[in-house]
Amino acid sequence: MGYVLAVDGGQTTTLSVIARLDGTILGAGLGGPANHLHEEGAKERCKKSIRDSLQGAMKEAGLTEVAFEHVALGMTGGTPLMRSLVWEVLQDYVDEDHFQFEHDSVTAWAGGTGGKPGVVVIGGTGSVALAVDSRGNRARIGGWGYIMGDEGSAYQIALMALSAATKGYEGRGPETILTKALLEYFNVDDLWDVHAKIYSGDMDRSDIARLSKLVGDGANKGDAVCLTILSHAAHELAQLVIAAAKKVDFSDVSPVISTAGGVWKAGLPIWKPFELEVTAAIENAQVVEPVYPPSIGALILALKGAGVEITTDVTDNIEKTRAIIERKK
Repeated sequence: MGYVLAVDGGQTTTLSVIARLDGTILGAGLGGPANHLHEEGAKERCKKSIRDSLQGAMKEAGLTEVAFEHVALGMTGGTPLMRSLVWEVLQDYVDEDHFQFEHDSVTAWAGGTGGKPGVVVIGGTGSVALAVDSRGNRARIGGWGYIMGDEGSAYQIALMALSAATKGYEGRGPETILTKALLEYFNVDDLWDVHAKIYSGDMDRSDIARLSKLVGDGANKGDAVCLTILSHAAHELAQLVIAAAKKVDFSDVSPVISTAGGVWKAGLPIWKPFELEVTAAIENAQVVEPVYPPSIGALILALKGAGVEITTDVTDNIEKTRAIIERKK
């Protein structure tokens, strides 16, 4: 039986998954980030991330050599330069006709909606939405990066948290649980010590984005400032979805609206205002939890690219073995 490779490349990690054509997942491997190629050393870092994740997946699958029937990748940014770098690494493992390189929003959509017409919105280190209708028409909104966009992202939430903490600390704004949470997170005694950590140059955007978890924790404890920050993020993410939906044709379906990315771990404080705004704006929209993560979305695309029909037997095999992926998180 042949094999397929699915790759989910994000701003923090790269995950490779190897499966048989019946959907059975055999191995998964992790590598580093594969984005921001304008930064010094980023091109080699991108290739290393792909190489490390692939080698980890092959090792767990018990494979020393392999020729894949199809490879499907969903990569943050999804630029032509990134495609060429990834192809350099994978060209010995697959024919170019079966090398499917996609923006990570495509694999997030395939996973989040189960491949049904609808919209997925990614709220991770960055933010982007993708709508796909029943005819296969696509519309992507957002994805402009941390300078020109990324509204509603973990990075933007973290920046708002840092600003809110300083305002509360100095009396320019309401007091918030975030001030104490930041002190505990960095194990320091004063907010100026947090300032030193933030501006030390030792923290990249992904490190900053991880601070967004403090906002989710605070919101679920009822902190008004945290709730306001997440409400703002929910609005921005809803606007991405609504704008994307307007650019395709959902007149013949009830579109499935789903999500991907770490910001949704905050739960109801971000989910509820998002759901209310989306369902008010998009007729017959069904806002649902993701059917699958983006990594399995990439796997579904890889299987389809290999000519596999996604039957219940295939999805059952995926379900039975998906714990291999879950262990990598």
